[in-house]
Order: sequence, then structure tokens, then C-alpha cells
Amino acid sequence: MRQASVNLYDTSGNLYTLVDPLQFVFRKEKYTPYTELSITLADPERLVPVQAVINRIQLVAERTLIHDGLIDSAVLSRENGVTLITIRSKGFTSLLLNNEMTPGVHAAMSLDKLMTAYYDFPGQIQWQSDTDDSNYIYVKSHSTMWDSVVNLGYKLYRSYPYIRYTNLICLKAHDNAKTYVFPEGEVLSAGARTVGSRLLSHLHMADAEGNYDTYALENSDAVDMHIVRHKQLAFDRQYLHDPVQALNLKFALSAQGWRSYFVTCNGYQPLDLNDYAGAEGVFAPGRISAVTVTGSSSGISTTYTVYQDAFSDA
Repeated sequence: MRQASVNLYDTSGNLYTLVDPLQFVFRKEKYTPYTELSITLADPERLVPVQAVINRIQLVAERTLIHDGLIDSAVLSRENGVTLITIRSKGFTSLLLNNEMTPGVHAAMSLDKLMTAYYDFPGQIQWQSDTDDSNYIYVKSHSTMWDSVVNLGYKLYRSYPYIRYTNLICLKAHDNAKTYVFPEGEVLSAGARTVGSRLLSHLHMADAEGNYDTYALENSDAVDMHIVRHKQLAFDRQYLHDPVQALNLKFALSAQGWRSYFVTCNGYQPLDLNDYAGAEGVFAPGRISAVTVTGSSSGISTTYTVYQDAFSDA
């Protein structure tokens, strides 16, 4: 599989480059704050010592770096004279899910402040510089750093943040988006998908004094699907200025990717989240919400998924 290569780093500062993975699955998705990789490699030349402690992995697909991440697990074994390496990895931005902020109000918050004023993250994590500090965020108990990024993006831009490239945090869609419509001759499969299992039909929220059902909202998509799911919520102090926005965000998150289109092709086109993809005769170009790259000895195939939901254009 000459289209793919892997760089492995260990705690002693060594770099090992291997080609032709036996198999791998790479995935990134709009609502997941990291890329993820599962891969198995053969090392017939025994470049990597079995005793090596691997602490970083990079995957290059057809000359494009698509994953740079931490090690969730790494198994190195010697079989018939060949070193086999199996690794599960998440991008460095997954660390935002592992760190909590002090509960309460954090005033004059910007993305730059959020990423620099609290914890020291590895340099692999980057972000689109955003110094707009016109908003506060309200941090609930045991909320993660990523929760704060989500709330900041929604308050500033009514958008959902995402990871561009390998570890770049973006609060809103980039301006220089690529567009590619896959012609019929390049399409292995294409179609549409509906997932109703998470849709909520009605939300009811108390006011600041605890009086329930002060705020209520109905989701017409769920009603059209004959779904009845009511949720009762405590008052959300994140949106004191406009409490209904808390309900809108809750609906949007419960309906993420509920309706989508997909196209699968051979190889890998360098298209990222919030670029545009379409499939000739199946669906018009829309913002890419998920990318799955699968590799084996027979080659690489990639599936691009376009969501139709509340954040399709945000």
C-alpha cells in the first residue's frame, strides 16, 4: 500500500518511518473534537525495538498528513521474525476532553484566552486565533475544556467548532473551502442515511427561580418522524441573555447528523471537514461533516459524509 506511510516517535526521541500498513481505519467527524486512528503495521526489518515506548504517531495518506496523535494503546510483538505493531490513537486535541475548568463564570472569554490562560497543552494543538472577548462562559461542574470551546463558538458565531487538518481548532467554517463533485466513474457507492434514535421532540426548561416549563420548544423534524421524546431541563446560566438559545443548542446537539449523504471512492482526495463534496446524480455539494479513510493491502478507499442538520451551514 504505497499510498500510505506512518511515522512513529518514542520516548527516547527516535523516529521510525514505516510504509505499507497491513490495515488501518482513520476517522474524523464534525462533532468529535479529535481525529482517531486504528492501525496494524508490519516491521520485517525490525526497525522498531519491541521495548520502544511509542508516544506519537502520524499517518500520511497519498502525501497528505491526516493524523498526528497520542497513543491510546500500542502493542509490539515478534512473530516469525517480523515485528507486528498495533496502535490505537486519538489526535492531540482529545486532551481538551480530559481537562476540566473551575466551575462558575469566566468573563471576557476568547479562544486565545481559553487555550493559553488555564493549562499548558502540547504544541501540536493549534487554533485559529480569535481574540473576541465580548462574551462570558458559564462552566458547569465537571465541564471539559471542549465544552467551553463549544459554548464559545455557539455564543460568538452560532456555529459548532471542529478540528481542521490534524489538530487545528476552528470556531467557524473556513473561508477557502474546496469543492469536489465525484463523477459517476469514481464513485464506489453513494446514498443517504437517516438516524432518528437521538432526536428529541420537546424541551422544557425552568427559569432562574426554578419554575419549570417557563421555556418550551418543539422540534418539527422529530414530530415529522412521529417521535415523542420530552426532556425537562434546569435553567442554563450559559445563556442568561437569551435562554431559548440553550434549547436551540440542545436540540441541535441531539439531532447532529440525523440526516446525511455519503460518497465512497477509491484513494483519498485531500478534502477536509467543512470543504464541499457531492456525488454526480445523487446529491449536490454540501459541507463535509465526516471523513473515513480505510486502508489494506488492496489499497485505500475514503467515505465523505455530508450532514443535513442545524449546523450544516455553520
